[in-house]
This record gives sequence, C-alpha cells and structure tokens, in this order.
Amino acid sequence: MRQALYNSHYNLTAGETDAHSLMPATLLVQRIIEIATRHANCLEVGYEQLRTAGIGWVLSRISLEVMRFPRINEDYALNTWIESYNRHFSERAFDMVEPGGAAIAAGRSTWVAIDMNRRTMADLSAFERDAIPCHDRPCPVAHPRRLAPLGAEATSEPIRFGYTDIDFNRHVNTVRYLARVLDHWPLAHHDRYAVRRLDIAFNHELRYGDQATLRIADRPDGCSECEILHADGRRAAAMRIHWQLRRDME
Repeated sequence: MRQALYNSHYNLTAGETDAHSLMPATLLVQRIIEIATRHANCLEVGYEQLRTAGIGWVLSRISLEVMRFPRINEDYALNTWIESYNRHFSERAFDMVEPGGAAIAAGRSTWVAIDMNRRTMADLSAFERDAIPCHDRPCPVAHPRRLAPLGAEATSEPIRFGYTDIDFNRHVNTVRYLARVLDHWPLAHHDRYAVRRLDIAFNHELRYGDQATLRIADRPDGCSECEILHADGRRAAAMRIHWQLRRDME
C-alpha cells in the first residue's frame, strides 16, 4: 500500500549536535532529503525506478520554519506528504514533531525531475500512477518570496568546494551550500541567534574544485540574504535566513 503520509523516527545523538547541543540546521535539511527519498522509493518513483530512464530527482527549493531544534539525546519524528505532483515536479511538505506530538518545525520543498545526461527537465509521464497519493493536509509553511539577485551593497568573499563537499554525482552536495553560508558568521553570532526561517533556491550546480563567490547582505529587519555565484556570474544557490534570538527558541 502506498502511504500518503510517511514518517520516520530518530534520536539526536551527541555526534550530530552543534555547539549548543542542538540539531544544526544542516542536519534538518539532510533529514528532510532522506525522508523524501524514502517516501519516493515506497511510491516507486525513487532513484532505482527512475535511473532506468536516465531520470533523477533534484531539489529545487526548500523553505523551513523552526519553533525550536531538538536537543541532545531527544527523540523526534519527521512526517512528509506530497502536496502536488505532475510530470515535471513534485511539491512536498514536512513537519518535525517532539515525542508528545507537537510540531517543532515544518517545511515545504519542490523537487524537479531532471534528465541526468542532458541536465534538462525530464518528463515523468511513464512513471505517473493513479496510486501516487497527494495528501489533503495543508502545508504549514507559506510559499517564499522570490530570492532576487543581490545589489552592490552585498559583501563578497571567494570560496572553493573540495572533496568533502561533493556527492556521488561529483556535484556539490545540497547541504554543503548551506554549511558554507552559515560558516560566514562568527561563533558569537550563532551564540546569540538561531535560524527561525530558511528559504533556499538551487539554480546551477557547482562541481569539485570550482571557484565561487559568496555574497551576503544583512538586512536591518534581522534577515540575511545570500547567494553563491559561479566564476562566470551565474547563480548556483540563493538563500534567505531569518534570525531569531536563541533564548526565544529554547
């Protein structure tokens, strides 16, 4: 039976925590990718099924809202469901709940089917089935505003992606983009602020050894807008981070 609502249970181990003994935002994104992959496999539109046609899922956008992050040794669960699905892309929703069942984070994501050889949008018509369920449960996270290119006010710094940044396709791993952006701020900033909302859009892939530029504009409203650019100026990824005082999320 194909489940419309899919869930997985976890425990936050000491080795997974950040400097505050909490789940880092990078791990939350990683877990979301994992559970989306598991659910797609159960629905028979996962990696093994699609690769026979030279097709793969690529994460295009993700938005997260966090009330609080799980603490060291705390149990938590992730739920995911498909909000919409067509022959080119799928929109997925998520929530993360504490042991008592209360939601502590939520998210939405857009996954695009890509022809892995031509790196263009693929057609999933051959894989569509009436049994693939779209759940009527509303996504608790609103669609993000457009992530516009940054202006001249943004700061710039060079970055380079190495061996530990790449995945099995030898492209930069999705989570590594976020890790590089978060490393821009010193520990003192992270001691004071935590990620309250995160919006990411992925545009063009980077590969091992690529030289890139990280540009960041910190706004007066407590929001930071970021982009990672190829050497030729193309945007690889863009992010918007809404910060909140850490003490207000504990």
